[in-house]
Amino acid sequence: MTDVVYVTHEVDPSLPSPDVDTDLEVALAAFAWEGISFEVAAWDDHGFDWSEAGLVLVRSPWDYVLRRREFLEWTRDVSALSRLENPAEVLEANTDKTYLRELADRGLHVVPTGWVGRADDADAVVAQVRGAFGPRLVVKPTVSAGARDTILTSDAVEAVAHARSVLATGRGAMVQPYLESVADEGETSVLVIDGEITHAVRRRPALTEGGTGADGTLVPLTDELRAAAAQVMSASGAEKLLYARVDLVRDADGRLALLELELTEPTLFLTLHPDAARVLAAGVAARLP
Repeated sequence: MTDVVYVTHEVDPSLPSPDVDTDLEVALAAFAWEGISFEVAAWDDHGFDWSEAGLVLVRSPWDYVLRRREFLEWTRDVSALSRLENPAEVLEANTDKTYLRELADRGLHVVPTGWVGRADDADAVVAQVRGAFGPRLVVKPTVSAGARDTILTSDAVEAVAHARSVLATGRGAMVQPYLESVADEGETSVLVIDGEITHAVRRRPALTEGGTGADGTLVPLTDELRAAAAQVMSASGAEKLLYARVDLVRDADGRLALLELELTEPTLFLTLHPDAARVLAAGVAARLP
């Protein structure tokens, strides 16, 4: 019996820039320090016996995006055999960005978003967002990660065409204004582990010049960031989850707005703040049977 299985994806080293989980080594060192036995497995390793795990920790299954249905089936299957963190129902809701619409309805200040559910709606949604916020738009699928299938454009025709191409893949599309603060300030990710706001990281998003979305710089946890993250966690009911990342940007008025609430497979930037790895290990230990 293994205490925890750290779930990732199959890395293809032949790719020019394979997606490598930079949190993994820091987390495993913290588990060892806590006396937690562990294994590492890809979520789609069909030969792995998940029933032998006390806890299955979902961390970097980054190739799930084009196989979401299969991934969600896996989460339900594992939940019948072991404890899954974060839970399957959380992962199902969080892997479709329409959860942002629900959070906005609960009063959270979310980046303005137009939702495209049908090809016939694309023209009207693009026109509405452009009319309210200007011509520069970000158009992306509601099921996506790492800026996959995401474009930045000032061309309304291109925006509509991209939204329709996303719909053709069976996913919904979303249209957001490009916030100029992203180019200057970037995104700020506030990390919440086992209910504790542990650290904050400034990131340069993939759609900005020189940005990848993966690299970050540790920044002070200001009262403003703490308050914004706490409000998001409370409104979403995520306070008791093992891990969460609250991604914030400033809108045109200088207010912090929620870009995403990452509850599935966010990088936690443990290399920048190793103490957070110890908080993660303690949270895992407390949840073991």
